[in-house]
Amino acid sequence: MSKKISVSVFIFVLLAAILLSFMGAYAVSSSMYRKNLTALEERYAKSDDSKLDRILELLSTNALYQIGDDADFSGLIDWFINETGDKYAHYYSAEEFDAMNADNEGKGVGIGVMVVENSEEKAIEVTSIMPSSPALEAGIQPGDLIVSVIENGKKTTVAELGFEGALKKLRGDEGTTAEFTVMRGGEEKTFSIVRREYESLSVTYHVNAVNPKVGVVKLIQFDLTTPGQFAAAMDSLILSGCEYFLFDVRYNGGGDLASITAVLSFMLNKDDIVIRTAGRDETQKYPTKVGVVQYPASSAYSACNVSADDIGKYRSAVMGKSAVLANGSTASAAELFTSALRDYEIAKVVGTVTYGKGSMQSIYDLRQFGYDGGLKMTTRLYYPPLSDGYNGIGIKPDVEVELDEALKNKNIYKITDSEDNQMNAAIGALGIN
Repeated sequence: MSKKISVSVFIFVLLAAILLSFMGAYAVSSSMYRKNLTALEERYAKSDDSKLDRILELLSTNALYQIGDDADFSGLIDWFINETGDKYAHYYSAEEFDAMNADNEGKGVGIGVMVVENSEEKAIEVTSIMPSSPALEAGIQPGDLIVSVIENGKKTTVAELGFEGALKKLRGDEGTTAEFTVMRGGEEKTFSIVRREYESLSVTYHVNAVNPKVGVVKLIQFDLTTPGQFAAAMDSLILSGCEYFLFDVRYNGGGDLASITAVLSFMLNKDDIVIRTAGRDETQKYPTKVGVVQYPASSAYSACNVSADDIGKYRSAVMGKSAVLANGSTASAAELFTSALRDYEIAKVVGTVTYGKGSMQSIYDLRQFGYDGGLKMTTRLYYPPLSDGYNGIGIKPDVEVELDEALKNKNIYKITDSEDNQMNAAIGALGIN
């Protein structure tokens, strides 16, 4: 850790960090949290008031083996987390915290492809290419089968390495080279690609293969790239002549509140409620409404800015002409997306009951207090704009349909539009000819 201080001061700093950050995020409750912070100050101001400090003093005075200057307090943080009973709380090391932030910003390092295992061909199949990635520039295409990896001039097949083993060899640090062969149309091609940072893909889209009037937008997760990629998807599909839209959030585990707010703003009116949040007093719910949002240009969150022109930009295109595809792995922010579109009668929900996560986690950077890493904890419950909460219950679809049994063991990215019975049920629910 960065430095060593007394246990009582550490506890106060940790809890103060939580309360200060919480006050910044929820100004409506600031007076209550100032009161809590004052109480903490009074409780921990004197070391002799802390039982933990008394134990620390006993150890430092009498123990043969003393606590060193490089003492790691992460175990103590984990103990506090476990005592809360919060199943979503987690302490991140410095490396984990940095990686998580990069992931939320939509940054990755590598060649920039999304892949699945192709067990029939004993290969790694490329399903999509990340924008502005080394793979895109090198000419990798969706459908390419990576059949071998080359290291130090030695070629080893994916069949020999196994799917996970081959993936591990394809990954690497920025500036290093990935060399591999692909099969494309019966011809083997060799690629040598330098790994670098790229923007991840949080949204994919296509014109439905069964009915060209339908545009399909798959939201993989809600990170800081999602609003921009969602807008690009809608613009392209509308330009292609699509009149109806399917929003696929199956297997979307959620994401960032700023991201989902920006995405929903494209389809809602100004001052529509996006989300309602509550603390320990669940009767007091605080709404967040659609409006202009402007983050500092230097902030990664500027990707989630909402302009006056963005608000309701696609409302007329999707109103009553769209459906949301959801399943048991649709969670958190993806459930908010699903509920909001149904609450405002923009879309029907088709699929199966969703996961049921209606709690909000906040993540705090501990470096400003002299400690490495970050701390995630549940800070609020949240509710959809107009309907009842779904925490622990899930969202029941308007049209409930299980994925066909024959498709349940097939990778979602390899299910075609014609065989996807949930997608076809959604098209049917919209009454499209």
